[in-house]
Amino acid sequence: MRLLLVDDYRFIRTLVRTQLSSIPGSEVVAEASSGEDAVALARELRPDVVLMDISLQGMNGLAATETIRREQPEVRVLILSRHVEAEYVLRACRAGACGYMPKSAIATELVSALAAVERGQTWFSPSLPREELEYCADRLVESDHPLARHQRGIRALSLGQSH
Repeated sequence: MRLLLVDDYRFIRTLVRTQLSSIPGSEVVAEASSGEDAVALARELRPDVVLMDISLQGMNGLAATETIRREQPEVRVLILSRHVEAEYVLRACRAGACGYMPKSAIATELVSALAAVERGQTWFSPSLPREELEYCADRLVESDHPLARHQRGIRALSLGQSH
């Protein structure tokens, strides 16, 4: 799995790189500290997964995620952020992110999150407040977002309906 790390703090990129060293087959192909650099590197290197911070100088991580996903829908973006509020999670989903986890969970969840993302699944950290995730699910269900269709399918199956 080819990875692009995007965070404006070198310390965080180093921490993530250290965690990734325990995942066989993972390769960090580049690092970026801005949204503009992330988009340019994604165009050039075509990583499998981008690990993206939201708070970046210039183009923020949400705008970069939206651009990368629009240009390269096969590239998966996992948001790593200090923000755990529902509005950020919702905006990340709308931008095309396939997962979201707080930076405080990097040491305990990154390996599991990447395994899920690599299998084509979504990942929303269990450490995110449940109320926040329910809020996001409700907002997405009201939309035509791909995650909304997935959520509707899960709800239908849980009610014994076929999807």
